[in-house]
Amino acid sequence: MRLLNKILIRVKRIIIFKKGIYGKIGRKNKFTKGVFLSGGGSVGNYNYIGPYCMINNAVIGNYCSLGPNVKLGQAEHSKDFWTTSQIISKRMINHSLNKSKTVIGNDVWLAANVVVLQGVKIGDGAIVGANAVVTKNLPPYSIAVGVPAKVIKYRFDIDEIQKIEKSNWYNYDLKKAIITLNHL
Repeated sequence: MRLLNKILIRVKRIIIFKKGIYGKIGRKNKFTKGVFLSGGGSVGNYNYIGPYCMINNAVIGNYCSLGPNVKLGQAEHSKDFWTTSQIISKRMINHSLNKSKTVIGNDVWLAANVVVLQGVKIGDGAIVGANAVVTKNLPPYSIAVGVPAKVIKYRFDIDEIQKIEKSNWYNYDLKKAIITLNHL
């Protein structure tokens, strides 16, 4: 029954021109041209996913914006084995390309061409600059740039961050989120 349901969902998405969207998706998201979301990925609510993004082994919160060509949780080949070929390493050492989920918090903005490696967590409200490669976790409301990405500053002071986090506005529908933000 579960397999049949999965097949029906994929057929429905293909029919409505959402080719390549196989993972779990929430409400009111905008997927632009050429987006790929693997079956191991999930996207929350009210997100914008820019052209040619690849979401492999990742979980995305609510109200996020992904610029063009963002890559999340891409496969990692074996590097300590005799070969990086997945067709061999899978059979010989049972190597999996997907080891740990990449987690993108709520209200995160990933600019064009950002790459976030498997297992990395990006906190709520963070911003990552164009062309950055995120290899380590980023704290909430940080701004990070570069290769590898480094935090250059925070969007707000600690009191403001705590106030925003306490509001949980990103867990609400659009109307209530706006009302909540207006009262901060």
